[in-house]
Amino acid sequence: MEHLTEEQFENIMQGESQDVDFPHLNKCRDCRNRLAEKQAIAARLRSAFDSVKAGPALADRIRSRLTATAGPARTSQPIQRKRINHRIRQLWPAFAAAAAVLIVLVPLSLYFGGPSTARAAHAELVRIHNHNLSPDHEFYSEAEPEKLAAYFKDKLGFNPHLPEPGHGMALRGCCVNHFRGQIVGSYVVDTSQGVMSVVVVTDTPESLGISSQFTKGRQTYWKSSFAKCDMVSVRIGDYTYCAVGEISHEYLTELLSRLLPEDQE
Repeated sequence: MEHLTEEQFENIMQGESQDVDFPHLNKCRDCRNRLAEKQAIAARLRSAFDSVKAGPALADRIRSRLTATAGPARTSQPIQRKRINHRIRQLWPAFAAAAAVLIVLVPLSLYFGGPSTARAAHAELVRIHNHNLSPDHEFYSEAEPEKLAAYFKDKLGFNPHLPEPGHGMALRGCCVNHFRGQIVGSYVVDTSQGVMSVVVVTDTPESLGISSQFTKGRQTYWKSSFAKCDMVSVRIGDYTYCAVGEISHEYLTELLSRLLPEDQE
């Protein structure tokens, strides 16, 4: 099934008809969920801008700065002050609007700038994990690694590394998801510590914003957290395996270590 592209989502956000131009939405729950997320973020941004007001203190600081930088008076002081005040009244709406935008954009830049890419990737990984655990979606329930590998091969064209059942771990099944506009695979593992998802992506851990590195044995791992979930990633061949769940970093690392080929252990 072909899912909507980011450009198509943008067109919908700009007000184009959903039912006529994008009938795919009527039959695809994943795309409806992604659209709802985007609309919720847009609504929060509009609300943030609407609630920003420039207070009196800001007006006083701008007037003081303009007065201080107005330069030496070429006419008498009362006339000069009158001209300055008139100029401030003319420019004040523009200053207030610019200040209001900056008040909003500075914190937003912290969220949507460099760290935002990481937060967005983390949120997507957690969304996939939660999606895997929800009952209302297509999920291939199978506990045998060979059958899961065959499913991945058929859907995605490659065989991912899967943990061997045992030692308190059991495979629950797998699912095909969307991540950063690409189709990716993930599988669910039941453990004595809880349920985790392993999402297999082509992105490197660095590009996912999972910047905290640590070493176990000879292997480098990356860890992070988002919402209630911890996550640990490891690079195996051309893919990054991201273990996500409400489970400790140590236990997630233990699972990923079982996926490593012998030359990486």
